[in-house]
Amino acid sequence: MSEAKTSRLLNLLIALLHTELGLSRDRILRDIYGYDPAFGEEPDDEDPEKVAVLRKFERDKNDLRAMGAVILEEQGFERWDSTEEVPKYRIDPKGFSLPPQQFTAEESTWLALAALACDDAVAGADAQRALRRLEAAGALPETPPSQVQPRVRLDPHWLALTDAAARGAEVTFDYHATSTGETRRRRVQPWGLGQRFGQWYLAGHDIDRGGQRVFRLSRIRGNVGVGEPGVFAPPAEGALQRALDGLDAVPERRARLRVAEDRALELRRHWEPHGPGPAGWDIGDLAYRDVSFAAERISGFGDAVVVEDPPELAAEVIARLRGALDALGSRGAAEVAQTRPTRKITSGQERLERLMDLVPFLLGGPVTVEDIAERFGMTQRQVTQALDLLQEAGPIDSAGFQSYIEILVEDGVVTVANADELARPRRLSPGEAVALQLGLKALLPLAGREATDALLRLADRVGAVAVAGGQGLPQVDVRSEPQRNAELIPLLSSAARAGATLLLRYINPTKDEVTERRINPLGLFSDGDRWYVNSYCHRAQARRVFRVDRIESVEPAESLPLPEGFEPGTGSVFMRGPDDVEVTIRLAPQARWVESSYETEDGRDLVDGSRRVRLHVADLAWLPAFLAPFGGAAALEGPPDAVEAARAWLVSALARYGGATPTR
Repeated sequence: MSEAKTSRLLNLLIALLHTELGLSRDRILRDIYGYDPAFGEEPDDEDPEKVAVLRKFERDKNDLRAMGAVILEEQGFERWDSTEEVPKYRIDPKGFSLPPQQFTAEESTWLALAALACDDAVAGADAQRALRRLEAAGALPETPPSQVQPRVRLDPHWLALTDAAARGAEVTFDYHATSTGETRRRRVQPWGLGQRFGQWYLAGHDIDRGGQRVFRLSRIRGNVGVGEPGVFAPPAEGALQRALDGLDAVPERRARLRVAEDRALELRRHWEPHGPGPAGWDIGDLAYRDVSFAAERISGFGDAVVVEDPPELAAEVIARLRGALDALGSRGAAEVAQTRPTRKITSGQERLERLMDLVPFLLGGPVTVEDIAERFGMTQRQVTQALDLLQEAGPIDSAGFQSYIEILVEDGVVTVANADELARPRRLSPGEAVALQLGLKALLPLAGREATDALLRLADRVGAVAVAGGQGLPQVDVRSEPQRNAELIPLLSSAARAGATLLLRYINPTKDEVTERRINPLGLFSDGDRWYVNSYCHRAQARRVFRVDRIESVEPAESLPLPEGFEPGTGSVFMRGPDDVEVTIRLAPQARWVESSYETEDGRDLVDGSRRVRLHVADLAWLPAFLAPFGGAAALEGPPDAVEAARAWLVSALARYGGATPTR
């Protein structure tokens, strides 16, 4: 979209918001598009020039509707002395603009944290835009406490599927069914997305199979195609939850496992032991519902765990181990040719939406050009261009005189006046509202019972201020799965705020040992469905990150100070160390979430949609346990010693299943 079109759309939006009784088509064509027949000539709808302008008007109306504007078309008189009614157009400001908002200090902090939760995720930009609008509408989020930062992990297909569900558009994709091992094309009317067992699922109507179906997003291969909007009506309220409840209704099954003595300590906390088995082994049962999910978990224990029954679970574990082994050291597809970084071109919709968001921010000023650039991710040159566009906009009276928005820049400080039509921020888009709701629900593990209810009410309020009062929101069902040691999360957060020292008994899964650690918690963060405590460990005399569900016990300890000059750093699963080994890993599309969760470096796109990254690993013994659950979707390419160490681990694990060991 050119700047000329952006300016025209902005003026059309202002004109339709400014009028109370509506504007006729001919007046809009005159004032906004400059189409004005000579005096005394009757407008001719067959005139090629007018036909072209009318087409432009229709496209512009569609562009405004795509940004949440409901354009009303009503019959009325052009002037008080007119005798014939004509179509008149207007936008009701109450339906377009965000109502004034009031939040408590606690709610404001929750909103800021919710936006941070999506900051590095697929929906991060949507969450930040939503927060900016709520701020401009009256919310004043406090600076969130640094001790807590939940992170929402979204599938790459999230945006396409939620947008399609909101707009009533059918989707098509290739889907790999583990039950048959086949990948087939699916056509679906999407209802929404939900989370179960730490995974995202799509529920909807399968057109070709003529019934309700649920699809695990990680099994979608390639891109998702999105059709025309408005093809199907939104499902009844609760349809998504009822569809996902079918996953919970899957009967619990039990796997008979053989576990090596004094190993797989983490798994032993979740199984039912039956006593000793063959020499050096224990026998027990593990409850599970989803075969694939159970296989992911069990394969990570390597040769310490063997599935004896049922055969289908054993086969799934073997397939993952073999897939990881076969992918070791493979080259993968060629890299996409590296070209000079291209200048990011802001789309027309982004430019117009940014202008609409900019005015309420300016009215809350005074603000500097530097403030605007930092807040909206713009260069100072882009700020100047945006201000120039605003100065060319404003309502036009019946005589054709335009009242321009007034922009004044003095010593780098920007003030604005005569911008009443854009003074209120616009309502949240469905994607923006859902992103902020997701962030709020990611905070649930930190909340007590009363706070949980308040968080859910706040999420409902966010949805209520979306376009059309929330009617266009896709259904999203986020279920916080029961987490081991969930009760420790508030305790650890409190200790971080107080600067306390704690004594932990902690399972190290790589070495299969329980260690005692005195730590000063620095903060908590989550990644997907797992919570971590970022700490200073006095035993290691360095920063360490501990998974909360691996803590065996925690109790207060004698207060120990942090070393002078210690930098806590940011919450992340990995920490660089002088003895780290750099490895190269290739991530298939369904495993690309690893790049943001594990602080990889030097990501390179491959022609088949995969991604090659570098990762720093403190202990090579951890690496094959990380790779195995992916079944080859995360492939270790090098260095050779890391490949051979992983190969020995995987071969040993497969050898437990007898003839399952490959011959290569």
